[in-house]
Amino acid sequence: MNPVTAEAPRMKTIREYVEARTLPLEDLKGALQLAMRLEFSTIPPYLCAQWSVKRDPDRAEGVVHEIVSQEMSHFALAGNLLTAIGGRPSIGRADFVPAYPLYELPGGIPQELPVDLKPLRKAQLAVFMQIETPEFPPIGFLEEQAPATIGAFYDTIIASFQTLNPEIDPAAHAVELPSWHRIGTVADAIETINRIKSEGEGTQDSPDQPSGEERGSFAHYYLFKELWLQKRLVKVGGRWSFSGAHIDLPDVYDFRPSPAEPNPSAEFNRTFSQLLCDLETCWTSGAPPNVAAMFQLQILGRDLIKRGIRPEFRWDDGTS
Repeated sequence: MNPVTAEAPRMKTIREYVEARTLPLEDLKGALQLAMRLEFSTIPPYLCAQWSVKRDPDRAEGVVHEIVSQEMSHFALAGNLLTAIGGRPSIGRADFVPAYPLYELPGGIPQELPVDLKPLRKAQLAVFMQIETPEFPPIGFLEEQAPATIGAFYDTIIASFQTLNPEIDPAAHAVELPSWHRIGTVADAIETINRIKSEGEGTQDSPDQPSGEERGSFAHYYLFKELWLQKRLVKVGGRWSFSGAHIDLPDVYDFRPSPAEPNPSAEFNRTFSQLLCDLETCWTSGAPPNVAAMFQLQILGRDLIKRGIRPEFRWDDGTS
């Protein structure tokens, strides 16, 4: 590993970006780096929930797997957007890694329920719904009463692309993803941001009425709410209703932080840190993703959880 040891510049908050309305190019790059942090911060909690599943009568693990896969895609798409405008993602470093529990998401989004690494139970589903809540109610207000939400943050990024019309490098290093095409124009960039919004955070749906017409178009909030209510979301009289078939939540492995020495999460942490460094090289030198390391991280994480140990997701470059 070749971690960057220099102190990173101060990251602006989502409120600051939204207040600016449109951003100069360097701030647009900073906003996309923040988007990477924001999307990444959800991945360890979702993975721990997925890995905790034991007996799963109604395939809840598949729902969480779908969501975490999309979050990984959103993280990669934000990186692709950043390189397309001449930026350089910085993720292979200790200060990129969140320290759980989180009482606010990256960018200063406060969380009433702390975001932690826990099994897939109803209490954790409530945390996940909180993370993915669309633009109701507003997370915060600006002086002119405009909401400083994650959705507003992505709208600011869209407005900045439209106003700046930055030069796009279609040959920039990027992480290749299924059903994705290279970003070659500003229109491609805006389409990419809208994909992140519609699949995850930022939609303007009501708590009970997603905007999509089909189940496959549900944003993450509604998928988690189905599990939390233990009821399928179905169309009744032309409107969506959480009144469908009952959902049995899975049996899960319980796990907690381990005080044991040597640290049972040491190999997991080193693999995790190496994976971040390897991912950074995808954007800096065009290296392919280290798929083997991704599978190895999953094997190590599941093994820890089955032993009742919480995977730490801590930075460990092997020098400490």
